[in-house]
Amino acid sequence: MAISDIEIGGYGLEEDLPLLGFSMWNIIVFLLVLVIGFVVIKIVTSSTRKALLRMNIAELLANFLIRMLRILLYIFLVGIALSMLGVAVGAALVSISIVLGFVLGFALGDILGSIAAGFMIAITKPFKKDDYVTVNGESGVVRNVGISITELDTPDNKHLVIPNKSVWGSNIINFTRNPTRRIDMTVGVSYGDDLDKVIKLTYNILTLNPKVLKDPAPRVAVNDMGDSSVNLVIRPWVNTEDYWDVYFELQKTIKQSYDKNGISIPFPQMDVHLEGEK
Repeated sequence: MAISDIEIGGYGLEEDLPLLGFSMWNIIVFLLVLVIGFVVIKIVTSSTRKALLRMNIAELLANFLIRMLRILLYIFLVGIALSMLGVAVGAALVSISIVLGFVLGFALGDILGSIAAGFMIAITKPFKKDDYVTVNGESGVVRNVGISITELDTPDNKHLVIPNKSVWGSNIINFTRNPTRRIDMTVGVSYGDDLDKVIKLTYNILTLNPKVLKDPAPRVAVNDMGDSSVNLVIRPWVNTEDYWDVYFELQKTIKQSYDKNGISIPFPQMDVHLEGEK
């Protein structure tokens, strides 16, 4: 039996439907093109992503390029599918381009800016997935960089979505990019304490900590003379992944050692005199 002999609802498969101008066969082909096209696009983008990663391209850049490729392929697929319905795709694309030009120019300026910023982030790679960063005044672990947004998870597990335009237009601080970091601590001691003793004790605390690096060497020095204390700066270097563990450990160890050795850490005090007291 030929296709032209098949009827559904009183209409032949190749017979134009009233008011539509295309046949049920065109609709079937349209749907088949969409289904097959979606499958092919998924296979192509997946294979392309794997190929990009094998070429040692950063994962964030690979994901960005794949999203752009997927959008272009979807547009191409829809154009082919519409042509199966007899739609003049060329003329339609021209009309759509004109409309989109006005829409994008007036209504989507910020989105286009974020897309351009996302492309720059993907190219320059100021951070990668799982880096801890501060961008646009917000801090967190990078989870994803999309076409127009960057996603962060904060230390207290809040999920942040920041437009790439705001990310690229602000200072970016990457805390985990370099393999080592310096811990900056300040502690005040009494004016009556022996500074040489305090500095030697503090330095020994640093050198005895196995996670404090020997090179660069840690440093303990007098920073300034405060209103109620002599303030020391304590600057050990550590591997980046050890930063917070060492920071918290040193805070505790220094306080306990100062107490054990009779070194006082002054705290602000205020004397209040009530009017009329004798």
